[in-house]
Amino acid sequence: MQFDVQKDVLVKALRDVTSAVATRVVQPILSNVLIETRENSTIRFQGTDLDITIETKVPGMIEEKGSVTLPGKKLLEVVSKLPNKTVRFKVNPETLETTVTCERSKFNLTGLPSDDFPKLVDSGNVDGVLMPSEVLRRSIQQTSFAAANYDASSVLGGVYLVINEGVFECTATDGSRLAHRKEELSVSARASRRVEGDKETEEGQKSATATLDKPMYLKAIVPARACTELVKLLDAQESEKGAAKDGSTAAMKEVRIAMVSGQIVFETESHYLSSRLIGGEYPRYQELFPTDYKYLGQLNADDFVSSIERVAVMSDDRTHLVKLHFEADTLQVSANTPDVGQAQDETQVTFEGQVLDIAVNVRYLIDVLQRLSGAQIRMEMTGPLKPIIIKTGADDKYRYLLMPVQAR
Repeated sequence: MQFDVQKDVLVKALRDVTSAVATRVVQPILSNVLIETRENSTIRFQGTDLDITIETKVPGMIEEKGSVTLPGKKLLEVVSKLPNKTVRFKVNPETLETTVTCERSKFNLTGLPSDDFPKLVDSGNVDGVLMPSEVLRRSIQQTSFAAANYDASSVLGGVYLVINEGVFECTATDGSRLAHRKEELSVSARASRRVEGDKETEEGQKSATATLDKPMYLKAIVPARACTELVKLLDAQESEKGAAKDGSTAAMKEVRIAMVSGQIVFETESHYLSSRLIGGEYPRYQELFPTDYKYLGQLNADDFVSSIERVAVMSDDRTHLVKLHFEADTLQVSANTPDVGQAQDETQVTFEGQVLDIAVNVRYLIDVLQRLSGAQIRMEMTGPLKPIIIKTGADDKYRYLLMPVQAR
């Protein structure tokens, strides 16, 4: 096995797949990345910890096809130090010792057989969903942060994805907050069944929102970690693609979603991510959103987050509590930590209702505002201890529910 690849391309690929490499190694092979050269000009890199698998494909010059697994973190560390030139890999087929050379630099790495590496879940023979990458990326990016990080194996540690009757919903909650996004999908002719060569057959017109093979039902609780890695891959792919030659953006690139053997698979032209699913019944979150409100605050997300970030410096390290005082056209944000000090800041707001004092966990508030950057937000409230609903003025597809806390 022998191939050449550009150093910067190699580093990006290794960063993608080593995110899935096991940190606590039970099997030595799981600390390795699989490198394959099946096609004449495509190199595949793959990493897994058995919960998540990531594969990326990059172009290269293939002189001799083959496969090997090499220590993932160490290989990334090695190639990161190399000059930005062509890197050559040469594998001894008998010993699997791999020589990595770049200009005057030379490294020898000990490989393990690729036959011992866990096999990729193949979703090519099952029906799937083709969804624009930007729709999926935005939905996960605006919800996954609200999943519980204290128990990754419970249903609250995952992101709930549902496709039902032409509607896509993405939800996450940790019990104190809940993020929810809802997108309308278009159903068209059969669209997505992968065929040999990693190409997809497509009949009918592509939808500007999403394309379903057929009216289908999909329900999955995906670990938040897998969702975070998926957003990274989609972000990286869009930044690499940049603007298309015709001036359009890469937002219409598609992700194929399929479920097989208790796993969910996300595929793009150059990336693959599969993840185990979390079993269990997700909470009935629809019933948690209030049907009306008594108080309405409208303000700029960037101005608000700047104000609360300043005040948050003086919030208690344990409770992270800040107080919000709504009155007329002013929102006063304050924090008070005994034996440390106090802070107060004001920002402009359009407020409807009587004077309202409400206390919240400032981290939960900043989390959502940073993901609504530049937006004009709405805060719908019914009382000091009732749920706060945060929306954006221009986007009625997104809702964030935040439970206030009792202020002393």
